[in-house]
Amino acid sequence: MFYGRYEHKVDSKGRVQIPISLRRAGEDTLYSKFMLVRGIGGCLALFTASRFKDFVKAFMPGDLGKGATVEFQRQFYSRMAEIELDNQGRLLLPKLLREEVGIDEAALFLGAGEWIEIWDKGRYEDYSKQNELTYDDIARHFFATLGRIEPDKSENVIAE
Repeated sequence: MFYGRYEHKVDSKGRVQIPISLRRAGEDTLYSKFMLVRGIGGCLALFTASRFKDFVKAFMPGDLGKGATVEFQRQFYSRMAEIELDNQGRLLLPKLLREEVGIDEAALFLGAGEWIEIWDKGRYEDYSKQNELTYDDIARHFFATLGRIEPDKSENVIAE
């Protein structure tokens, strides 16, 4: 699971360091191969290569309608980039994608559970202000599920 918020400088070639905690994703594996696509709201979405294949297989573009399916696939796949980190843990953000989302001197990395979002900080702040749903509105649903989860009895054992 990817989580956390990090800001890193982008060098003149478009390379940026991925925080080590995001490369690990809380697991024992250190990821070095990713797929980068245009995300929602003006960000880039970074997936591990293996997880991305699962998402693509599960996606049903036919639900969009024939014309929209063709256009979505054209837009989506033509902007996709396979990313392999260099020896210093940096990824190269392709110029086209950097320009489309306005990333220039710095990149804001947001862990988003199954993927990582990469934003221009100012664009993210503007997007957050304009978004109708507040964190509390959304989090209320998450925290409501906690009461429906049965506790792990092994954690609640009192030593006698």
